Amino acid sequence: MDNKSEDSNIDYDSLTITAMRNLVKEVLDNVSKNGLPNKHHFYIGFITNYKDVEISDTILKKYPNEMTIVIENFFWKLLVEDKYFSINLSFDGVKSKLVIPFNALTSFSDPHANFHLKFPKLDYNKNEIINIQPKDKKNIINIKDFKKDK
Repeated sequence: MDNKSEDSNIDYDSLTITAMRNLVKEVLDNVSKNGLPNKHHFYIGFITNYKDVEISDTILKKYPNEMTIVIENFFWKLLVEDKYFSINLSFDGVKSKLVIPFNALTSFSDPHANFHLKFPKLDYNKNEIINIQPKDKKNIINIKDFKKDK
């Protein structure tokens, strides 16, 4: 059932996604100030090639489209801003800073609380995806073919 009817001006789908992202933002902000309570830990999935995601080239090569990070025992410098959060995590013994816009999220889970959110990938993010490669490269036209001085 579509929550956005033709005679309605209320986009419930978009409002719900915004509320879900704000919930994640509030939870992470609380953890940045107070630490993880009890046995809570988070699995956060995100689109790695989303606009404004900042991760190392090594991580991006290993996860070119999407990855899930775990916030549990060892993390550093969790900073929550209005549109993104940043965190330092260890990958194969190497500390790496990640900057993740909330719009890049695909999932959020806190297994200790049996709480799980899944975000749509393309419905709300399709205009922000970068590095999309066409499947059929023969339709690509080189701009140099149109220059007068070849």
